[in-house]
Amino acid sequence: MIAAIIYVPYSLAANNDKIIITGDVVNVREAPSTSNAVLTQVRRGDTLTVISHENGWYKIKLSTGQVGYIADWLATPSDSNSVSKTAIVQVDHLNIRSADSATSQVLGQLNTNDEIQVINQTGDWTEIVYKETTAWVSSQYIEINEKKVEPTKREENVTPPVGQSITILNNGTNIRKKPTTKAKVIAQANANHTYEVISQLNDWYEIKLENGQNGYIASWVVTRSTNYAGTGLTNKLIVIDPGHGGKDKGTTSIHGVYEKDLTIKTAERLANKLRSSGAKVILTRDSDEFISLEERTYIAARNQADIFISLHYDSIEDRSVHGHTTYYYHNYEKKLSESINEQLGKQLSLKNRGTRHGNYFVIRENQVPSMLLELGYLSNDNEAAYIQTDSYQEQVTNAIVDGLKNYFK
Repeated sequence: MIAAIIYVPYSLAANNDKIIITGDVVNVREAPSTSNAVLTQVRRGDTLTVISHENGWYKIKLSTGQVGYIADWLATPSDSNSVSKTAIVQVDHLNIRSADSATSQVLGQLNTNDEIQVINQTGDWTEIVYKETTAWVSSQYIEINEKKVEPTKREENVTPPVGQSITILNNGTNIRKKPTTKAKVIAQANANHTYEVISQLNDWYEIKLENGQNGYIASWVVTRSTNYAGTGLTNKLIVIDPGHGGKDKGTTSIHGVYEKDLTIKTAERLANKLRSSGAKVILTRDSDEFISLEERTYIAARNQADIFISLHYDSIEDRSVHGHTTYYYHNYEKKLSESINEQLGKQLSLKNRGTRHGNYFVIRENQVPSMLLELGYLSNDNEAAYIQTDSYQEQVTNAIVDGLKNYFK
């Protein structure tokens, strides 16, 4: 009989059961998104128990017993003594309890050969991962498996690529004398102000101020960009995001064409052209699978992409509406969007609906320059038929590549 792995809704964090906080002050959120409420804060050096790891977030247990989420780039797996623990249940109908007591509430049951993820053991009780939280089982009815794992190495000092700059996200952002929140504030900056980066130390950027003085600014209050002078697309890292996928079909044409299928068709053609132009390309998905919005943005952040492009096809009840639209969220992305939209307008026969501000998650929550393209209306019968053709797909991907080349010049 093959043991079933159950009650573990997320993958384990790099096979480690502990993480060490590397950011100075890190928010613990009630759900894995920067838009969710902050439960508390932890500080550099704090060690926390990991329940799971998925989509760029650690699910952790606090000392209070609360469960929260921390962005994974603000922590690192603990030392080489870390041990990944699972356990095999030895009996049928083993009670899963809400606390380490035989009188506590029964939440469910386990059976022989079920495999469970172990968090820790206290006396005669073992704390385990159960659904979206933790629970307890009697230790005498399970057999622990332990496997020593090597920690993930973290670079302590990173020198950024030539031409890298950062843009301030909020007014009144502090610039400090040293890379710590305890250091003296030597200046403040407002939203959309840009600085050239001298170096990077963990979660802090060293920058040069207008008065010639060097200062430090936290990475979580800025967005990173790169200034290029005539270097074209060579070695630029472009993340292409084919909208929707898997259970999320997106919109559907009157003839049954799913948006999710059309976006990946466009993405694959665009990726090939960008690679031929010397760029490095990552697709947020390369098959018909569901990818959360959070994971799409974290792919760009984790890989320190130069550009993020989300591809979509539009729909509206009014079937006479047609054309393509280019969206951006942050003001510093307007130039990028205009460069792409200009080429789309020149090379496509569709109506150019222009460049617009759009409050979409994948561009609003992104840490790299981003845009979202609506490349035609599937709700318009004539346009839906045309945008599926190889001719259109060739034109639209050529226009995007040309727009990127012009932007990097």
